[in-house]
Amino acid sequence: MAYSKLKFYFREPTIDTNMPITDGTVKIDGFEWEFVSNEDEADAWDCGFAARVRAYAQGARHVSIPAFPNRKFRLAYIFVNSKAGIETPKQLEGRRVGIMQWDNTAGVWARGALQHYYDVDLKRINWLATGVKNEGVAEGIRIEKLEGTGDADILLDKLLVEGTINAVIGPNILPSISARDPRTRRLFRDYRSEEQNYFKKTGIFPISHIVTLKQDFVDRHPAAPVALLRAFRKSRDIAFERLEGSDPQVIAYSWIAAAVAEQRELMGDNYWAYNVEDNRIALESMTQYAHEQGLSPSRIDYMTFFHSKAAALGGE
Repeated sequence: MAYSKLKFYFREPTIDTNMPITDGTVKIDGFEWEFVSNEDEADAWDCGFAARVRAYAQGARHVSIPAFPNRKFRLAYIFVNSKAGIETPKQLEGRRVGIMQWDNTAGVWARGALQHYYDVDLKRINWLATGVKNEGVAEGIRIEKLEGTGDADILLDKLLVEGTINAVIGPNILPSISARDPRTRRLFRDYRSEEQNYFKKTGIFPISHIVTLKQDFVDRHPAAPVALLRAFRKSRDIAFERLEGSDPQVIAYSWIAAAVAEQRELMGDNYWAYNVEDNRIALESMTQYAHEQGLSPSRIDYMTFFHSKAAALGGE
């Protein structure tokens, strides 16, 4: 039987929730995977959630499914210069804070938490970015273009270490943080407890990526969204089996199964759900933050993102 090809672009092909697909373990019913090197070539991809909002606001013909292979709490991704005297989120006001670009998903989540959970006035921060766009920024937000080229993380880290900027909010762990350079640190020293308390009080488990297809591909292959959702559910389940099953594949951390059990106790058994119902708080929060921060001119109804049959598919 000849299968149609589904060209997929993975932003992060080697993370645990994607690996069962990229290593060939998970097939997709009725289609043959073809992995491509960029979004333009792809029929589907794991789209940054903020980018999804921006594309929707600009009228892009895309359709998503409720599969979220990348999720991260983002309080751990706020870094400060150790000598800047910043001990609390509120003390970011009036400081020079570096970012990659305003519509980066990690930044949207972190700024939303700063604004709504810690009462930080985003307009009182002096924002500096490696990439500055002229649209998609809320009124009253000022962003200065950082001088320099090359890798954004390396540039931001250099400026943070030398004290040219006071803090950084980014999608990745900065090199100086990984190297335990005493000149920089996380804003929240005990970020694990901070993020756990944040979840307890808000119910928000931030979504980084949302699996998205091009509408013209769905028009030609209407079975693709549901088939893709089922494949991603299988991939997620295998990822968890590899963590805590009878023959765990992650052995560098001896107590990984206990850590997963602890996370389930805090967040519920179905904390990594691939459906709409269990993700309403995160979906509502992103569309709210994206609108408040200027990524969309009005607050978008997140249900309009989703393919109706995929959104209605039962199961987790």
